[in-house]
Amino acid sequence: MKPVFRRGDRFATPLKLSAVAVAAILAACSSSDNTITPEYAATIRTTSYGVPHVLADNFKGAGFGYGYAFAQQNFCLYAEELVTLRGERAQYFGATGGYLGQLGTTSGNVDSDFYYKLLFNKAQADRIKSNSSQAARDIVTGFAAGYNRYLSDTGAANLPAECRSADWVKPMTEDEAYLRLTQAAVAGSSLNFINSIGNAQPPATAVASLKSNRREKLPSARQLAASPMVAALQNLQDHTIGSNGFGLGREVTQSGKGIVMGNPHFPWWGALRLHQIHITVPNEKYDVMGATLLGVPLPLIGFNSTLGWTHTFSTDNRFTLRYLALDPSNPTRYIKDGASKPMTAVPLSISAKGADGKLTTVSRTLYTTEFGPMLMDKDFAWGRSSAFAIQDANYSNYQLIDQVILNGKATSVDGLLQAAATHTAMPWVNTMAADKNGDAMYLNYSVAAKVADAQLAACVPGRDVGAPFQDLMATTGLVVMAGTASACDWSGSIGAAQRPSIKRSDYIVNANDSHWWSTANTFLTGYPKIIATGPDAEGSVQNNRTRTGHAIVRDRLSGADGLPGNRFTVANLQQIYQKSRFFKAEKWLPGFTAECLASPTASAAAKDACAVLKDWDKTHAPMSVGAVLFLEFYAALGELEAPSWWSVAFNPADPLETPRGNAGTAAALTKLEALVATAQFDSFAKRRIRPADVQVVQRAEGNLSIPGGRYTFNNWRGQKVEIAPGTYVYTGDPKTNAGAYGNSYMQFVTWDDNGPVAEGVLSYSQSSNPAHVNFSDQTRKYSAGEWVKLPYTDAQIKADPNFKEVKISQ
Repeated sequence: MKPVFRRGDRFATPLKLSAVAVAAILAACSSSDNTITPEYAATIRTTSYGVPHVLADNFKGAGFGYGYAFAQQNFCLYAEELVTLRGERAQYFGATGGYLGQLGTTSGNVDSDFYYKLLFNKAQADRIKSNSSQAARDIVTGFAAGYNRYLSDTGAANLPAECRSADWVKPMTEDEAYLRLTQAAVAGSSLNFINSIGNAQPPATAVASLKSNRREKLPSARQLAASPMVAALQNLQDHTIGSNGFGLGREVTQSGKGIVMGNPHFPWWGALRLHQIHITVPNEKYDVMGATLLGVPLPLIGFNSTLGWTHTFSTDNRFTLRYLALDPSNPTRYIKDGASKPMTAVPLSISAKGADGKLTTVSRTLYTTEFGPMLMDKDFAWGRSSAFAIQDANYSNYQLIDQVILNGKATSVDGLLQAAATHTAMPWVNTMAADKNGDAMYLNYSVAAKVADAQLAACVPGRDVGAPFQDLMATTGLVVMAGTASACDWSGSIGAAQRPSIKRSDYIVNANDSHWWSTANTFLTGYPKIIATGPDAEGSVQNNRTRTGHAIVRDRLSGADGLPGNRFTVANLQQIYQKSRFFKAEKWLPGFTAECLASPTASAAAKDACAVLKDWDKTHAPMSVGAVLFLEFYAALGELEAPSWWSVAFNPADPLETPRGNAGTAAALTKLEALVATAQFDSFAKRRIRPADVQVVQRAEGNLSIPGGRYTFNNWRGQKVEIAPGTYVYTGDPKTNAGAYGNSYMQFVTWDDNGPVAEGVLSYSQSSNPAHVNFSDQTRKYSAGEWVKLPYTDAQIKADPNFKEVKISQ
């Protein structure tokens, strides 16, 4: 019998019991106490748009209830992710196939299977479990049990079409539930290198290394920056995987209470999708609503009765690559401190399905070192004399769930800072928070490799030894350290005492730049350089969204934004956000369009484009004429990152207003001429296309327009697709959303005397199942520019017009 969701229902579902279980029950019933306490028990209260509010007496029950509710909406997507975790993709989906990974790179099934077999094994699961508190173990164990309960209740033949009766659908093991936590932790590090680790092989024979004692010449920094491995990091380096967050304090809010705006920009597909969740365990003083990554059984961002917080992807170097000088006699040995050291050979085998449907065994020996696994591509090559390994601080980050529990129990920004300092286990994020008292805080207590500044200077080989790695670090931020000397060893992550934070009563903001500038006229400096290297270093030019965030506050407080008053409310913050302001366009475009329109050599098409851009409102709002044209022009200009585009150079004392003023008009006009000659903008009408016309996702009910711009606070990075000659849309796969990034879960949280007052939306909706009622319901609201109430208190939850309740136990 399945749980039946009816308004007001309250009952426990019967269980299928083994003979052993029946005997145990009968024995219990013969005693004086006829009450049988289930191992797992939860009440699942569901509100509009399929948001589960799980109430339980303990974390084991909470995990159980959430696992069940989660599986109802995302079973097939997660079941496939478990195939990936098991290293079984080639067995079920074919040896020649591949998949679009969480970070936008395509991984081959075979390489992926070897990567996961090497790193995601029982030993890793045991390490996480042994380092976890009982509460963390309970929530993980319960989650696996709840997911499996859904599978048992539903039956393989009744699952959604995408995985119905599929031979790859299996119950989730407890080990797999733990390994998902490592997968989430390394999303900003090792997970970028699935192919490079999974196919890393030494030169074909050791004899090859004996043919010459001459050391191979290393590629240049420019060549390495264009390598497949560095390209795999691009979505992190250019902040495609990004976010915005505001913490507004009493000095800038109308109510005097805090306001938190959370706005992660994440993939719309795969295991980096977010899922709304509310977990309440009164006995543990835990009551948090928010959103989490698929398979992580507690809210990662969210709010409680007095505190709200959000995260943005941080600049921390969570890993370093290791340059190895190989033993000339054997490419699976390397020289350290003058001595030859062996790598560890790890023989692995997988099953792979061929085109004929038959399974064969594929074997490969991968290698690990004291630093971590070997990896390679055509530029970071495993040659006769040198090779590369990766050392990842987050691979040994075992306390993510314990950190999340502590975060949720905090009642103020000060309490959140204390919680963050306990484990410093949030794997790749900054934190922005505000509380009911009107305090705001920025903190980066994330994971960064424990590398000293002196080591960055001495252990990253540079031009003085004929190596490109100092130049590579300066241009990309990627750290490649020598693995040739013990003086360059590091272990663990930067501790709380060296992490940046700041508490304010006005505001803090972060949009994926470093900790350096989180509030006006205050700069955080002197922190370990490994936290922010290369283009992200302290005192560097700030990105468009960072500058926009500070400008939003400045203009609100001065009343220059055109809205009534000069303080923030949730309503006017939402209104400002939806304008999708493009700050760098404000600072560069007016001068360029004036010079373009006055140019005696510009073509008629270019001058028409400049007329459009002159009249453009400098936003990426849905109906903004000129926004799409500037989107592509801005990309052609390299996002105006080169100093040569600006007449007033960047000044670290004024990061808001510098750089500003246009320069390089002739070069920019050449790029514009090339742009208007393309089929996308070769007519009067095409140059006036609006975001609402071309930013769409296809749904059963028709196309839905998606707000936001690629480079703005309000964010949409749809995949550019030509649907007819010269006609392009920015979209994602209609069933899976693959290829689309941008706004995901958004929350606007404040408080009144009765508790939290919160609104938000999950842009792609709760379910990844196209046939589910919650597949596009919030997407329709999002498309219309509407917000959804986020009920938190018992009264709010029970007053929801679509409130349902079920009790589940076993």
